[in-house]
Amino acid sequence: MQISAHHRNWPVRCIIVLAASFSLNGWGQQLPTESPDIYNRIWALPVLYDNPDNSVVQSFSLIGRYHGQYWSVDASQGTAADWENRRKIVGFSSKWFQNFTVQAQMFLRNDGDSLYGGLYEGFIKWSPEEFNFSLSIGRLDYLFTGFERSKSSKKINAIERGLLVNQVMPAEVVGAHLRGKKGRFSYHAGWFSRSIEEEFDDFHSGSAAVAGIAYDTALFFEKGSLHLDYLHNPGGSEGNAFRPYRHVASLWHKGESGRLEVGTDLTIAEPLEAGGHVFGLTIEPSWMLTKELFGNQDPLQVVMRYQYATSSRDNGLVLQRRYEQKVTEGEGNDYHAVYTGLNYFLYGHKLKLMAGGEYAHMKDDADDGGKYSGWTWFGAIRLYF
Repeated sequence: MQISAHHRNWPVRCIIVLAASFSLNGWGQQLPTESPDIYNRIWALPVLYDNPDNSVVQSFSLIGRYHGQYWSVDASQGTAADWENRRKIVGFSSKWFQNFTVQAQMFLRNDGDSLYGGLYEGFIKWSPEEFNFSLSIGRLDYLFTGFERSKSSKKINAIERGLLVNQVMPAEVVGAHLRGKKGRFSYHAGWFSRSIEEEFDDFHSGSAAVAGIAYDTALFFEKGSLHLDYLHNPGGSEGNAFRPYRHVASLWHKGESGRLEVGTDLTIAEPLEAGGHVFGLTIEPSWMLTKELFGNQDPLQVVMRYQYATSSRDNGLVLQRRYEQKVTEGEGNDYHAVYTGLNYFLYGHKLKLMAGGEYAHMKDDADDGGKYSGWTWFGAIRLYF
């Protein structure tokens, strides 16, 4: 089998990424007793005010994230590569009257005269101390349905979420979301506008709802939780906040045993108009290879993910927009993908370097240009404060 130039160069890319991470940590290695304090002091700088005893304002902090990555696609359908500033977000978070959090974040852009690239989040959250629940109202990041979409991009173990998650789940929404816990049970429910045309929408395009329940159960692990989430998007009006699916249901479990963590997800979705359904299985194990690679609280983690997605009708699946569609824009009906990567944590999820590769294969029974077979390689930096 002939190995392409992209494949031959990938070990070099891995070495570069890991060498960079070793160098960054090596700087701290010169002061092993102080390196954790260095990170702590740097990440304390955005905290502009912190006084828990103040009865009105308890804290005010600048917050944000930067996700930059190099990606390279090497497929039977062609090749493509680029550096991408995947996410650039800044804002603030503050706590008021002991029970309220006010938070707003915006996207940054480089082009044009303004840095403002649109509102990412803007909400008020009420978390009464005497009750174990919270209520958030405003513009929210949709982190409510399924294993991958219930975790922030700041803390996902793979560099990108899987194909089916990106295809059926929303991104940001405007509305209200309630979350709570009682004993081993937890629950959540939300009501959202179907439009994000405006920064804050008035529900003129209709609404959608989400609900979920979870139970703390280890199953085959030392600890874990089992979840069932359901999203209902009735449609019937124009709106761009939700994908074109009427029903989305996810049954998923997250389990942990020592250094091992495994997420398993079954998701099914019914389109608004096309009929049929799409279904996906995701299995994502991760293993902490070492808790201290250089003795400075800098773990190294290996991650794997298998995803299978299928559609009951032709052309029901769409290739990953950001990468696979750089070489072909076809659609298919059966998709397999395997991801393997390394995560090197310099300061937990707040500062980490990631490297990974994913092989994907799309079957196209309609034979109208949707067939795909190829690799996507990544090297990334993840930072948030």
